[in-house]
Amino acid sequence: MSLLRAWTTLLWLSFRRLLWSGSTLMVLLPFTACALFLIRRGFWKEANLFETFNDFSLFMMFVFASFVVPICAVAYATASIGGDREDRTLLFLLVRPVPRVLIFFAKFIATLPLVLGLVMGAFYLYCRLGGDIGRAAYPLYLPAIFYMSIAYVSLFHFFAVSFRHSTIIALIYALFMELLLGNMPGIVKRVAINYYGRSMMYAAGVPHGLDRPEAEWFEPISATTAALALVGITLAALLVALVVFQRREYTDLT
Repeated sequence: MSLLRAWTTLLWLSFRRLLWSGSTLMVLLPFTACALFLIRRGFWKEANLFETFNDFSLFMMFVFASFVVPICAVAYATASIGGDREDRTLLFLLVRPVPRVLIFFAKFIATLPLVLGLVMGAFYLYCRLGGDIGRAAYPLYLPAIFYMSIAYVSLFHFFAVSFRHSTIIALIYALFMELLLGNMPGIVKRVAINYYGRSMMYAAGVPHGLDRPEAEWFEPISATTAALALVGITLAALLVALVVFQRREYTDLT
């Protein structure tokens, strides 16, 4: 019972610390900018479904899913453990009689609702701003946004437990490696999370008016395969992160 109480206390403190941190201000900026952009463009007005559905879908795919979602995941996932590491408070957690596996999952579970809450809430808001077009796009793209969010959170937790300056490394990965690899021709793009998310979005959106991508630049896989790949990335990143966190000594804290 005392171990459960200690774990739930750590979970709540981690959640509250992340919520009232600079990370929240960091992610609110791109979320607000996207909302203002949608309002300015006036996607809520009646227009030709196919033409504007494609425009709205491209915005969701290349701005929201490929930029805003990973930025939100970076802000919270790297700060969950990386923040304690930078503040040198991680040492006090590791010397407590709480297994490292529970510490890791407390940090992960504290992060997940913040990322999913903000991403899913913003996605719903943007689709509402899109009027009929947005309401049509919401159920189509919701699975892709969800799977991408949890995959990014898991991957960036791996960065947090593996690297000293994990936020910088995760930002470089999200802003450069993902965009670079995800838009390269051939099979190289299959190492990027956004490739699988975009594949799911293309599979769902093409029948409703989203233009099919040029095959020489982007050849999507099936939605089922892409979803399984994102789940696999999530579980693999979590497992490797847990192993690293369990075995690493973190000598830089002493």
